[in-house]
Amino acid sequence: MAIKETGKAKKTIGINMKKEMADDLEERAKSMLISTSNYCKIILSQWLASGKKLQLEEH
Repeated sequence: MAIKETGKAKKTIGINMKKEMADDLEERAKSMLISTSNYCKIILSQWLASGKKLQLEEH
């Protein structure tokens, strides 16, 4: 993961993920006529606002 500061109020975060997951995110964003970046911001914002904790498991 790479984090780049782009000013006092923003940071750019890049993540590596499996191609299948990235393709799925791109398709979902495309269906909504928004960028993949904006789609990711929306779903991450909704998850953070929910206050739910992630249940992490080893696979």
